[in-house]
Amino acid sequence: MNSDQLKTSLVAVVSLGIMVSAGSSVFAAEKEKRCTAGGVKVECPTQSDAAVKKAADAYGKEASDYEQGKGGSTYGVAPFDYLTGVGKRANTDSKTYRTESGYGDAKGSYKTELWDRVKKPAPGADVYDQWTHNWSPKFDTSLVPGADPNHGKTYYYSYCIACHGWMMHGDGPSAIELNPRPRTLTRGDYMNKKTNLELFTVIKGGGEAVSLSSSMPNWGNVLQDQDIWNIVAFIRAMQDVAPPKSVAEYLAPKSTFKGIKGDVDALNASKSPEFKEVQELIESDMAGRGGALVGGGFVEGGNRLKPGDIKLKVSH
Repeated sequence: MNSDQLKTSLVAVVSLGIMVSAGSSVFAAEKEKRCTAGGVKVECPTQSDAAVKKAADAYGKEASDYEQGKGGSTYGVAPFDYLTGVGKRANTDSKTYRTESGYGDAKGSYKTELWDRVKKPAPGADVYDQWTHNWSPKFDTSLVPGADPNHGKTYYYSYCIACHGWMMHGDGPSAIELNPRPRTLTRGDYMNKKTNLELFTVIKGGGEAVSLSSSMPNWGNVLQDQDIWNIVAFIRAMQDVAPPKSVAEYLAPKSTFKGIKGDVDALNASKSPEFKEVQELIESDMAGRGGALVGGGFVEGGNRLKPGDIKLKVSH
């Protein structure tokens, strides 16, 4: 999607103040079965009704088992609890065993792997990502200049799993309630053709900002711009990554994404007229901004680094 197309979509939202109800979202779903990838209309990559129903049931069963102190895993990687992200103590990938889940014992003697593995808090800002690094992939490189997929992973696990699913396959526990279904964010034939700016825009401004479903909310009043860029980097790191068959495979995802020539990224965004134009349109429609591009700046704190201070080597 080019700048003019983005501008047209955003102006429509800003000018009309579109508020879409649940009923109209269902109606809009009929118009949103096709999406744009690389400027071409394609079938939206989503899970089938049967798949999201199966996933929702699996999450529900896991939650119930977890409360009873039973092991098991939604995706079959037994040492990890895919509902809450807390690893369970085990030394096998088998689905059929009882493990100490952290709940289900009145005496409180059950402990999760989280507590076993954290001997002391990580130094400095690393403590913010220590929770997720204990049981999920840690990346040594980035596919988006000026963005850190490790920080993005932490925010994704906090805000995105419910709909898009643990592995970005569009099968989160809430996916079954949405029409249209959440996009499968690992489909390289679709996602690899989308620019960083398109991904940034839909996360910050919501689905309506790019003429997609209102089921995708805008996160611009929750996440700062650097947080969003970091999420984009995490999404790029997971392209065409299949459900893991082992812990080792889970911890070493291999992405098929290759950088798009001339694309906007966290490092060059401040100098991009196209990015500035999109920013102004999104920000003007956000409550509480007061006319200032608060979200367009850098807000220090937590694990946030300025794009130029991120030391990860960029892979191409």
